[in-house]
Amino acid sequence: MVSIEPHDFLTRVYRAAIAAADPRQATRQAVGALQDLIGPVWLIAAGKGAHRMASGAMEALRDRNVPVAGGLVVANTPDETATHGLEAIEGDHPIPGASSFEAADRVSALAAGTTGDSDAIVLISGGATSLIAGPVRGVRERELQETFSALLASGADIELMNAVRKRLLRFGAGRLAIALNSRRVHCLIASDVVGNDPASIASGPCVADTSTAHETRVRARKAGAWEALPAAVRAHIDAMADGRLPDVPPRDHPRFASTSAQVILDRTDAERGAASSAANLGAAVEVRLDPLSGEASDAGREFASQLLTRERNNIECVIWSGETTVSLGRKPGRGGRCQEFALACAMSLEAAGSSSA
Repeated sequence: MVSIEPHDFLTRVYRAAIAAADPRQATRQAVGALQDLIGPVWLIAAGKGAHRMASGAMEALRDRNVPVAGGLVVANTPDETATHGLEAIEGDHPIPGASSFEAADRVSALAAGTTGDSDAIVLISGGATSLIAGPVRGVRERELQETFSALLASGADIELMNAVRKRLLRFGAGRLAIALNSRRVHCLIASDVVGNDPASIASGPCVADTSTAHETRVRARKAGAWEALPAAVRAHIDAMADGRLPDVPPRDHPRFASTSAQVILDRTDAERGAASSAANLGAAVEVRLDPLSGEASDAGREFASQLLTRERNNIECVIWSGETTVSLGRKPGRGGRCQEFALACAMSLEAAGSSSA
């Protein structure tokens, strides 16, 4: 029987998962593999992994001797380890504010300056929806903020949230690709969405939407999120659904013929890193194939129940990833979905007298 201190075990497995999902290395490989790249290229990186993705991209471009015409990195925090050398600004997350609106304007200015004799590379990671959020014409900034807050509190899944938001966002539903004047657009994505649908990740800035305003309205009503939206936003989506306003850009828009979107990193990369580390430390490893979903506290308690029914003869590591939701009450407290899941699970284990499980 292998013996190891639990905190040390979990720390090492966690660090291995992070290393396996390094957006810098994944982006360097992906940019290095882009075919027929015409420079000088334009580079936009947005999301919580923007600095690392931009650093990897710049390393690959230097390796290929491809010059960069201009670039902008929008993240939620600075990164002292970044080596991209590009201009960097911060946006707001998870609710857009003045910094996000300014970032959207800066992205618009860069896009307007791109030319058709070169390519553009767009690097997207989790959080980009809020970080470069700017409203479309007819929607006010305050209404956009209220929509983000209402959706986050509603417990709606990410697909529904983004279906609503991309109808309000300047860069949602492929509008960023359309704003770029470059010969082609190469969008590389570090996915934070179960299923890796590029149209759902970060509200699909370079991908045509696959839903309609009518379908989005129906889903929002069914999920109980519709009435929580600002009246002006409901009216805006109503106008889209009823044909009084154009919906999102159509899938046959000519820009999408010269745009590619590729998921280069997702949750399974972290799973593989964690599983390999746990096995090397002597644990019996199970990687759950079904994605983790549902209300975070309910999922945490269910996971604890499953753990309590297992026979344990050695160190066992169960790896499960996905995306839960949280319905906020009047006093939401602090923390996020993962913390709520972990606390609900720990409390259930403690109540069962198995806190050391």
